Amino acid sequence: MGALRFFAFCLLLIVLILPSAFGSGFMFDGLGVKARGMGGAFRALADDWSAAYYNPAGYNLIQDNYIAGNVAVFHNRYTAIPDITWNGYESGFYNGVEVYNEHEVLNVPQGAILTRLPIFGETVMGFSIMQIFDQNQSWELFANIPVYNTSTIPSKQFYNNLDVVAFQVTAAKGFSEDKLSLGIGLSLLRGDLYYNSLILRDNPYTDETNPDLASIADRPYDKIPEWYSNDGMGWGFGYRAGMLYKLTDKINVGVVFSGQTSIDIDGESNFRYYLGDNPSLAENFFDTTEERYFLDGNVAEVSADFETSFDTPNSIAAGIACMATDRLTLAVDGEWVFWSQFEGFEFTYTNYEGFPSESFGRAISLMNTDITVPVEWEDAGRIMAGASYKLNNFAELRGGFGVDQTALTKETFIPQFIDLNTKYSYSLGVGVEIGFWHLDIATSYIHYKDLDVPNQTDFDGDGLMDNFSAYYEGDNYQTVLGISYRF
Repeated sequence: MGALRFFAFCLLLIVLILPSAFGSGFMFDGLGVKARGMGGAFRALADDWSAAYYNPAGYNLIQDNYIAGNVAVFHNRYTAIPDITWNGYESGFYNGVEVYNEHEVLNVPQGAILTRLPIFGETVMGFSIMQIFDQNQSWELFANIPVYNTSTIPSKQFYNNLDVVAFQVTAAKGFSEDKLSLGIGLSLLRGDLYYNSLILRDNPYTDETNPDLASIADRPYDKIPEWYSNDGMGWGFGYRAGMLYKLTDKINVGVVFSGQTSIDIDGESNFRYYLGDNPSLAENFFDTTEERYFLDGNVAEVSADFETSFDTPNSIAAGIACMATDRLTLAVDGEWVFWSQFEGFEFTYTNYEGFPSESFGRAISLMNTDITVPVEWEDAGRIMAGASYKLNNFAELRGGFGVDQTALTKETFIPQFIDLNTKYSYSLGVGVEIGFWHLDIATSYIHYKDLDVPNQTDFDGDGLMDNFSAYYEGDNYQTVLGISYRF
């Protein structure tokens, strides 16, 4: 009973310190079947391969050589009701219409191998491949106004496929007769980014003093839709360090720190500019003029190379686990993520191809422009609680719950980074041991509070809209399957 009271006190303390918690920003929570079954409350247990992520010190708890893998299968389902206008006028967005993101079932395979080596007495070494950050969103939210241009814009208008995979070497060692365990993981990070967006640029003829020229930018030709697509990859380095300490025979505590990383990404870009189609006005200009180019319904296609950097945040986490009985284990974790360190993307373009005539200065100025995607997030906390119960010598049931404080601010909310209000997750799992084999499954349901983004903002003053005004709803479903072999 003393151990249970101490566990309850620690749980209350963490709840008071961390306001809430489960996968804000672009954090990926499909790591480890046992951990997922317990809602992510695993940092003070960390006794399987996923300790490489949850707490590298946990490798010291694994007594056998070990090979394991899991696959996370998930489906992100969101809806948006847009409300975007050009100075109060309809813009081409599907205002007032409930739009779903692209329906897609995704899967992420991961795994590790580890062994105990006679180094410094005995040290556990392992190599793991795991996806630590992920975002996958695709939306079709816009169609050209027919009187402007009838050309079709690609369906992946607002698209973000962001993956960060860690190729991590982990080492852990015990001290004080294994009462204390320390571990560190060093990672080579691969970042893949496929990012599309649609922006509305000012027509470069808007401010002309010549009334005939200024008419080229009369409504609805005052804005020019630009769709762009960036596809690239890059590499960086990361690390995480952990500690496990046995307070008593029944209570473990764990602390984990993950370092900030920066990944330089480069690749290829494509742009499409949908220029106005106004034949009656075009008749006032010669066929060879730049003005005619802006009035003949042209879809200008340009390509370029791009570079950007992608910064991932620091995080610090702590957990406590209590072996309440021989069969029942309780655990609670808290994590604080410094999401303010992620400030979005600055896309820098070079080696353009496809520009119109060199004499078309306004067109080239419109198309020869770097793009900034600002993201202003706040640091956020998350808390997770879980339990596991041994039914018998070969089967174990698991359950967990998590609450996740959102990192978002509405000034830079875009559909490529869906991080709605506070999220609640519910998890169930089961593990079966057959000889040296372990088979596990866990499933989670994540519910988001609705989010209303009522106002359009130009956060960085570049003349472009930096958020997406809409009413959002969302739910996620995730299942993780795992198999391991100890030898």
